[in-house]
Amino acid sequence: MSNDHFLAELLSAAGDAAYCWDIDSDRIEWCGAWNKVFGDGGEPPVSSARFFETIFDDDRHLVFGMEVDAIDREYRIRGPQGNFIWVHERGIAEFRGQRLARQCGLLRIIEKPVSHETSDWSGRDDLTGCFNRAHMTAQIDKALEGAKSARRMVAYLVIGIDKMSFVNEAVGMEAGDGLLRSVASRLRETLPTRAILGRVGGDMFGVLLPDPLSRDFPALIERLLQDFRHRPVITPATSLHITVSIGVVRLPSVAKNASEAMIFAEQALHAAHQRGRNLFVEYVDNPERMQENRQLLDLGERVKLALKQGGLRLAYQPIVDSQTGQTLFYEALARLTGDDGKLIAAAQFVPVVEQLGLALEFDRHVLQLAVREMEENLELNLAINISGLTAAQADWPDHMRRALASRPHVTRRLIVEITETAAIVDVSETRRFVETLRELGGRVSLDDFGAGFTSIRHLRALSVSIMKIDKDLLHELLKNAEQQHLVRMLAGIARGLGIKTVAEGVETAEIAEWLRAEKIDMMQGYYFGKPSLERPWAKSGDSAAKSVTPETRIAL
Repeated sequence: MSNDHFLAELLSAAGDAAYCWDIDSDRIEWCGAWNKVFGDGGEPPVSSARFFETIFDDDRHLVFGMEVDAIDREYRIRGPQGNFIWVHERGIAEFRGQRLARQCGLLRIIEKPVSHETSDWSGRDDLTGCFNRAHMTAQIDKALEGAKSARRMVAYLVIGIDKMSFVNEAVGMEAGDGLLRSVASRLRETLPTRAILGRVGGDMFGVLLPDPLSRDFPALIERLLQDFRHRPVITPATSLHITVSIGVVRLPSVAKNASEAMIFAEQALHAAHQRGRNLFVEYVDNPERMQENRQLLDLGERVKLALKQGGLRLAYQPIVDSQTGQTLFYEALARLTGDDGKLIAAAQFVPVVEQLGLALEFDRHVLQLAVREMEENLELNLAINISGLTAAQADWPDHMRRALASRPHVTRRLIVEITETAAIVDVSETRRFVETLRELGGRVSLDDFGAGFTSIRHLRALSVSIMKIDKDLLHELLKNAEQQHLVRMLAGIARGLGIKTVAEGVETAEIAEWLRAEKIDMMQGYYFGKPSLERPWAKSGDSAAKSVTPETRIAL
């Protein structure tokens, strides 16, 4: 028996299949138990095109999207009965210079629990079916590792739908969700097969272009822009003419890891928005920007360390009844401590948290701190802020249920705040989060109202309990008749919908008096108290809830 025949028999006995793929001739030779994978009735795929057809659509990038020296991956292949078979592949790749020349591997059928085929396991976004931000982060790091070892280039794109808030306002939230799904389908249709697509934000999609696709990314991006400019996106509800803006960064020459890639690409996207939208901008380093980004990344590392070591703190600011001045509840605001011992406000580090994909972990931690505080103070009412990215996460309502279902005595005293602009980017997921919290007994507040484009229809659909009027509307309020009219209008809308109002940023007695006369329900600002790390209720011997009658608490 020859050595080759002995090896084939050994592989068959073990249930494994081996292949060798010559790139130049595009010929794949198989031996061993290939029939267990592809079936007894035919032959194994003998070319890359035929092999490509056997692989589950969403796993093709795992096989054809990356060129690395050592292969170790799991993916799904279409079985002989049309079912999907999980295989584990190990192998090696040979290169001539920077070009892949030959690839050899060993495939073994493995068992995967049914639950592993769900979107949660595969890192999927429930709305679009694309990879989610966490999975894209892992894919970028993996691509970078291969690109560095083989001295190749990778490009990462962030594609943003222009003026998504206006689209949601014009066509409604259901059609907005349909638009996101249709844009994802358009991108799958337009992008090269080996491109890796993910949804990395409410209205943002990330695209990873491995080498050699990355070498001609300007032409590819221009095709994408032209396609959206000249061809309407068809949704179940309507046909929409939209444009997109794109930010792009080269890896690893500019960005050295996934965190940098995402931050730099989103900065480039922001620059595209500032230049008029409907175009693309490539991120280019300069000394000033490098310094700024170094500070951002250092801040991101500080956040990671604080989450790991319990260094995140809460500062408490009172929200008072406009008529009586009594404290109804406190807003718990996240704070970090800098090297100089000074506190870093959330506004400085939350954007970094979101760009680094830490929003969900961060908000879970804040919720945990608030729950702990309210369990220790059984009459305390607290409000916490969460990121719009968290509110749009499919598993956030389930996390709240796990954290709060057994604590009704806490949940009924909890208010969760989300900004207006974030709420309407992914209205359906935000609504599910609101409904879950209301079902558990908690309340939701819409923050910064008046800064975005929420319609009455959206307000009714979201069923929020509290509307916080954007503090910018209070700037020079007493001198500006238009702003006074706008505040009155917003307060009237809220009253008509049975929603309580909070005016943010109240700093003077004169503004407080004007708001009180306009029947604004509650007020918050430096005039009533600055955020404090000290627990005000402990200092005064009076908790927020002790100043609230049962009737008042129900009204909230």
